[in-house]
Amino acid sequence: MKEGEKGAFMVRSTVIAAAIAAFFLGTVAAWAQARPTQAQLAQMAADALADPETVTFARPQVLGFTGAVVTHQLGFEVGDLTYYFAVTKPRLPDGLIFFTYQPSRKIYRMHRTDTHLRRVASAQNDMTNRSGLTVWAGAAADADLAAQLAYWAQRR
Repeated sequence: MKEGEKGAFMVRSTVIAAAIAAFFLGTVAAWAQARPTQAQLAQMAADALADPETVTFARPQVLGFTGAVVTHQLGFEVGDLTYYFAVTKPRLPDGLIFFTYQPSRKIYRMHRTDTHLRRVASAQNDMTNRSGLTVWAGAAADADLAAQLAYWAQRR
């Protein structure tokens, strides 16, 4: 390699390495966001189950459930967003559902997790385009779940 080619190669290598590092740091930062502790999660589940009202999910298959899903829920409005936390009844090890509804954008976003808050499945329903409840995955779904978990972690 000529001297000029070596310099250009080093610059390209440095830029590529920086881009890869930024991607991994962003992923770690999203994971490191506040999440409910196991004690908070246990209290949230107990609070939801204490509510005698149940909600039956209309299309649970999109979240990977194979049969009817009945839940107990908590819900809180924050500005133009309502946060919900649902617990399946009977309790399932991967039967926690975090979801939001934003009326101004007419969109539901939901995530099914296990008791360690690992995402099992996600779905969204954008009612402006009439696509219905659809499977949702990727970085946007990961970021939305992280934001929802951060909300529940700060809620006392």
